[in-house]
Amino acid sequence: MQEDNKERIKLDEILKSLFSVSNKVLITMMNSLFKENFDVELTEVSFSNTELQSDEYDIIRGDMFIKMEIEEKPYHYHIELQTKNDNTMVIRMLEYGIKKARELQKYENKEQEEIVFYIPKQLVIFIEENESIKNELKMRLVFPGGEEVNYSVPVMKYWQYSDKDLLQQKMYPLLPLQVFKLRHELERIKRKKGDHTEVILEKVKAAKEIAEIIGREGKQLFDEGEITGEDLHKILLAVAYLFEYLNNRYSQQEPWNEEVWNMTKTLFDPIVEEKGIEKGIEKGIEKGIEKGIEKGVGMGESKKAIEVAREMLQDNEPIYKIIKYSKLSEKEVIALQKEIKK
Repeated sequence: MQEDNKERIKLDEILKSLFSVSNKVLITMMNSLFKENFDVELTEVSFSNTELQSDEYDIIRGDMFIKMEIEEKPYHYHIELQTKNDNTMVIRMLEYGIKKARELQKYENKEQEEIVFYIPKQLVIFIEENESIKNELKMRLVFPGGEEVNYSVPVMKYWQYSDKDLLQQKMYPLLPLQVFKLRHELERIKRKKGDHTEVILEKVKAAKEIAEIIGREGKQLFDEGEITGEDLHKILLAVAYLFEYLNNRYSQQEPWNEEVWNMTKTLFDPIVEEKGIEKGIEKGIEKGIEKGIEKGVGMGESKKAIEVAREMLQDNEPIYKIIKYSKLSEKEVIALQKEIKK
């Protein structure tokens, strides 16, 4: 049980790490998820507090609360990632939304006549296939006076999206979850009676092939300038960790873990190396500029010394005095004197 909890916590961290990408990539994905049109250059993005406190000082935790700000106007979003269906999800979403609205209300004008709660725009991403999951989570609130309010949260059925769909809609950070989609099938096979080792191995091998495809697609996105090196690193790490999770849980083929990790290194190490070379070139250029400045300063000082010595010679100052003030050598001063006399 403790091991399962550790696995679940690690899995949760991996899923959330997919949203810690560069602003450009995150904004583009948010535009697709919420059908928005935020300008990548003008929009600021930040993650707000996920721990929401009630009057009784109970803490409830949401997955992600994201603030998009454009021209100092904030827009708030809330995303929950779910691996399985949960009938209480809509209640939790309402609870999260109200508590976040209350937190945001603290920063509103205190002198307003009535309190206004702004519920963040919400979305639940269900990763694993389940026929009972609808396109929306719905709830109807009925107040004592008979007034009714319909509350709904849109749902993304991730299992219906292929890697090509995600690429087309520019939801790049969600690509690694393609590996995880096979867990639903693996779990179903594992629960069947009898020995299904061969079938499980086949499915885990298919997950490995998917991991390799996603890795290559991530590298291509980097080559095309769609994502940064850091974005690629996060995608590759998530791919490797998610495959390792499936493999360890269902087939324990240790060499396969190594093969996937080696694949991520093969794709990412040249980028690190290239970055190092670029950094070296930059450092070399900086050093060259420094050296040039030093040389320039030296040349400037030398020119000034010659001018001082020339003026003193024209004023018939003694040689020892010219050497003292110009810092030129005796040989240089005599050579300059001969040049003036020509």
